[in-house]
Amino acid sequence: MSDKNGSKWFSDDGPDLDKFGVVLALSVLSVTLLSLIDLDDATGGVRSQIGWAIVTLTVAATLGASLRASGVARRPRRVVEILLLVGVVGTIVTLIVSEMAGDGSIPGLDSAQPSFLWTLVAVISPIIVLRRVMKQRTITMATLLGALAVYLLVALAFNYAFLAVENVNGIELFFGTVESTSSFMYFSLSTITTVGYGDLAAVGDVGRFLSSAEAVIGQVLLVTVVARLVSLYSSSPSPAATSEGQSPSVAVE
Repeated sequence: MSDKNGSKWFSDDGPDLDKFGVVLALSVLSVTLLSLIDLDDATGGVRSQIGWAIVTLTVAATLGASLRASGVARRPRRVVEILLLVGVVGTIVTLIVSEMAGDGSIPGLDSAQPSFLWTLVAVISPIIVLRRVMKQRTITMATLLGALAVYLLVALAFNYAFLAVENVNGIELFFGTVESTSSFMYFSLSTITTVGYGDLAAVGDVGRFLSSAEAVIGQVLLVTVVARLVSLYSSSPSPAATSEGQSPSVAVE
């Protein structure tokens, strides 16, 4: 299991510990919304603005759930959750002000530019979830759901990393041409699964490096983590074969 109670960064306490089913569901929803909604389309009326708010709220909930399920200690978790909440509230307030102004736009805010905090939490989330999953001493369905959540969280993290590279670079666009923000999520998913349709490709050195890194990380996760956990889980005794009071899980030495 994770560190002892009272650890500075992690704890075994908390009602949401190991609830990776929630994390996986939110991760699927976040990836889906980011794949369908163009966050650059801030002038598309109320519908696009509501979609932007929903994406922000969903991603924040996904990152927050990752911290809770992974056993992050209360103090550092609360700090991150407050900062995420401030970001969500700021987004909603901005949308309300924009709607009251009647111009249909979002003034002074570029939704395609994720904040440094947002990107950092997105990168850290799969790492801490994987840490918790790999420290499990028994392989349960929650463990498998956590491993699957890590896979999607990695794709989510690289989506924000790609956006950050384009915004930091400033001169050279990530794909060489202007693309919607949904294209970054699409590119991240096709890269981590090594599908490689070829319709989008990173043109800069940093972008190419990140793309290659995501492809390698995705395959390593599938081969060494997910495959191993699924194999151990499938080899666990069936309910009929287990003794009374035991659950169908397998211990990891």
